[in-house]
Amino acid sequence: MFPLRSDNRHMGGKIQKSPLFAVLGAANSRNLVLDFLIYNGVLAVCTLVGLLFRSLGFSDATIISVYILGVLISAVLITNYISNFIVSFEAMIVFNFFFTQPLFTLHAYDAEYPVTFVVMLIVSYISCTIAARLKAIARQSDAMYARTKLLFDTASQLHKLSGYDEILFTTGAQLTKLMNKQVCLYDQSRGADTCLVFSPGKSSPEELPTDGKSLPAVKRVFMTGSEAGSGTDEFPANPMRFLPVSSHDRVYAVAAYSVEDESDDRTGQFDRGLIVSVLGECSMALEKERIQREKEEEVLRRRNEKLRADLLRSISHDLRTPLTSISGNASNLLTSADTLDEATRRQLYQDIYDDSTWLSSLVENLLAVSRIEDGTMQLHRSPELLDDIISEALLHIDRRSSAYKILFEPSADPIIVDVDGRLIVQVLINLVDNAIRYTPPGTTIRIRSENLRDCAKVSVSDDGPGIPDEEKDRVFAMFYSGSRKVTDSKRSLGLGLALCRSIVRAHECEIMLDDNLPHGCVFSFTLPIKEVTLHE
Repeated sequence: MFPLRSDNRHMGGKIQKSPLFAVLGAANSRNLVLDFLIYNGVLAVCTLVGLLFRSLGFSDATIISVYILGVLISAVLITNYISNFIVSFEAMIVFNFFFTQPLFTLHAYDAEYPVTFVVMLIVSYISCTIAARLKAIARQSDAMYARTKLLFDTASQLHKLSGYDEILFTTGAQLTKLMNKQVCLYDQSRGADTCLVFSPGKSSPEELPTDGKSLPAVKRVFMTGSEAGSGTDEFPANPMRFLPVSSHDRVYAVAAYSVEDESDDRTGQFDRGLIVSVLGECSMALEKERIQREKEEEVLRRRNEKLRADLLRSISHDLRTPLTSISGNASNLLTSADTLDEATRRQLYQDIYDDSTWLSSLVENLLAVSRIEDGTMQLHRSPELLDDIISEALLHIDRRSSAYKILFEPSADPIIVDVDGRLIVQVLINLVDNAIRYTPPGTTIRIRSENLRDCAKVSVSDDGPGIPDEEKDRVFAMFYSGSRKVTDSKRSLGLGLALCRSIVRAHECEIMLDDNLPHGCVFSFTLPIKEVTLHE
């Protein structure tokens, strides 16, 4: 990390000004004419008050105190050391001129007056010096407050951000605001050949190629993690100064700015440590973002590994039965086809067909789930009549549906939805097949469509044994097949409902599970309605 420097340090052959010297330098640049008018006005008032006091018989000590008070007032109003010395000396001269014998001359007959003048000058000068220093301390405190506030604001903004580019852009904008000049950021991910240029008054940076003069210095900073450019041992002839944005042994970026006119702009008014501290906050935010990103990648990697492990485990257990059945039936037909009667052969053919159809459906679900989960499946939306989608799905329902009573209750009015019809057909097939698989033959499966004004709703209900409450939150999880007993010899891989949820969410809608009283369950999902304008 970078330390916050607030004292005077020799940096690259130059003396960097601290806030105190910056304040004093600003004070020395004040208009001396304005100071002259102020302290002469104050001394004029002190003289009038002194003349009044003398007419009233007050002593010289009282009049001297009036002038000392005037010097203190002048010290508060003016900020230049030269002016403070002048007002102290002038107060002594004015007092000598108006209040010592002989009057209205610069001579003094009393031997005590010279001592009085010297003491008055010393007291006046010390008073002015103390006042000036207090004002300088106050100004320094204001500068430190501004430094702390800017650094705090920068840290607050960076810690709220989570994107890599957002952190870099915010840092560049803050540095540009601080120095009131162009700032260049060279990002490690973009490479040293690309430069982000932040300019005052512009809301977004400009991406430009790195010039040949700066490229070696940028590469050097990326390699070593140390400063380069003007005022350093590396590439001192370069007019830019290059600072690393690093944490531990990693350099995330390089910040660069021109130092040719550093003493004339706002960079000289702020400690350079503030700039380095802003870069330190940036490096902390980038380090936090990197750690968070690596954690997310690790979670995703473990999730993918778990999915692969679950898939292999499920395939090894659940594909064995249909494959064994297919190979066994095919072997019987090859070796004993002539000895088998027609009804037995047809049953073997049907069993082979059913098992192969189940395997084909499983493969389609696997491919569809993988494409949706990794984002490679593209939706091809178009206006579709919802009742036509449901009718198409019923044509592809499992052969075993003949043992069930499947009822379709369309909505009173036609509903046009904006969906990928092929995928919604797959959702309906999976939901109906799921009801067939987990409900006994002879039960009723009901499909209903309705218009909810802002969306369409499709529900598939059955009057089977239902799903226990403790399993409802997991039925849409991949590879979860539940504890319900299936109606055939094949277990489900638990992909059908997971695929349904992925397809429905890809359409920015939701799928729900509810109880179908008195028993059974209802799977329902929503679809976006397509507004159609009819032209006469």
